[in-house]
Amino acid sequence: MHDTERTPLFPRYAMNPNLQIFLNRNTLYHRLPSNMDTRHEEEYKEYYDPPSFPIFSICRPRNRLILTLILGFLLIFILFLILFRGNEEDIRIYTKMEELSTSSEAVKIQAQTLAISKSSLKSGMEKYLKSIDPKEPYPDDVNAVKPHHIRVIGAMGDSLTIGSRAQNILDDTRTQYPGNAYFTGMDAEVDGHLTIYNIFRVIAEETGNKLYGGSTGVGYGDNAGFDVAIGGMKSDDILRQAQVLVQKIRDVKEIDVEKDWKLVSLWIGTNDVGDLGYGDRPPIPVDQYKAYIEKGISYLKENLPRTIVTVIAMFPPQLLQEAHSIMTTGHRPDSEERQKQRDELSDGYRNASYKIQNEGKFNDKNFTVVVQPFATEYTDAYVDQQGHYNSAFYAVDLFHLSKLGHAILAKHYWQNLFEPVGEKTKKADLGDTSEHIFELDEHNSFIKTLGNSKQ
Repeated sequence: MHDTERTPLFPRYAMNPNLQIFLNRNTLYHRLPSNMDTRHEEEYKEYYDPPSFPIFSICRPRNRLILTLILGFLLIFILFLILFRGNEEDIRIYTKMEELSTSSEAVKIQAQTLAISKSSLKSGMEKYLKSIDPKEPYPDDVNAVKPHHIRVIGAMGDSLTIGSRAQNILDDTRTQYPGNAYFTGMDAEVDGHLTIYNIFRVIAEETGNKLYGGSTGVGYGDNAGFDVAIGGMKSDDILRQAQVLVQKIRDVKEIDVEKDWKLVSLWIGTNDVGDLGYGDRPPIPVDQYKAYIEKGISYLKENLPRTIVTVIAMFPPQLLQEAHSIMTTGHRPDSEERQKQRDELSDGYRNASYKIQNEGKFNDKNFTVVVQPFATEYTDAYVDQQGHYNSAFYAVDLFHLSKLGHAILAKHYWQNLFEPVGEKTKKADLGDTSEHIFELDEHNSFIKTLGNSKQ
């Protein structure tokens, strides 16, 4: 717990590149947008109606100065080569990021992340991997599913799930980075960036199985794989996303929809708070939120057998919606009354997820819903292991997650997957950025459900 009355001193962030860019008024995202709904609606339209010739955007007025500078430097470089060719051994071409001089204005600062070596990952799963019998029958019961049984990984949600602002280079102003998303991201392997998909990918490689659904690259499109999340969406979009996800999976002929086990993440609600957050519309009532989620899950159950839906329980507002205010002023935003309303709504959404899990109407031999509460008891913005606010967890707007933030989520999400229902960690040490992740063995390797948590 941290004293919310203190005012953080900016020198504490002096060496943090995320906040340096945030404070740079020439940066596109120098402040949190005042109308988040409108911004995401524009992204949503762009997803369905992208420009016909996006290459022409370089000729827009705001880019002409950059284009002129690039052409000028290119001309000078060509003249230099002509005049001073000399011995080729005297010319050194820097091809690696770490070899560039840090004093050069051309240096691109790579975003921080959390990774784990494959050897360390395999070591932590050695007992589990050795316990796998190659001749074992493929399970027909959701309560008997282990990681090596998963063939398909998908995700539904909003901008947090698609990887908005989780850039690789800190001054990159593009929007979605599904290749870095905490659940389906696979741009780098696990020793370059930790994601749930990358952990499952190592297990699939070790057991000789195929895995589908990983996300790559930047922006919406086929590159996003089975991550069908859209920035700015609320719970009322989950049914549509479920329909898209089912179709995407059925379009892959190598997937046996009836037989293969699937793991689908669902995280929605940060935009449902409406004008209690960064929107301009009234919040979605809790009962309506629950109904929307149930419609989406019901569609999955009817059309996607052998599926485990793993739901991230709603985070407290201090960790996301209020992080900007807390980290820059030391205080929660707004009046105590609005804070109370926001807390009650977030608690209501979270409790609705538990009800969907515990009521049992979506739980049977071929399908189940499990809530993952690993970050539901925070009452502050993100702090590191030293107990200091650390903006590196967030993107430059101090709301979305950075590339590092996505990796940290993956680390603790992974642990929740294998903790029994009713005994799951609710306040994970998000400041723990060590390479160590939750280990599996021959006794604890089932993906936990209501059914096998009682055993």
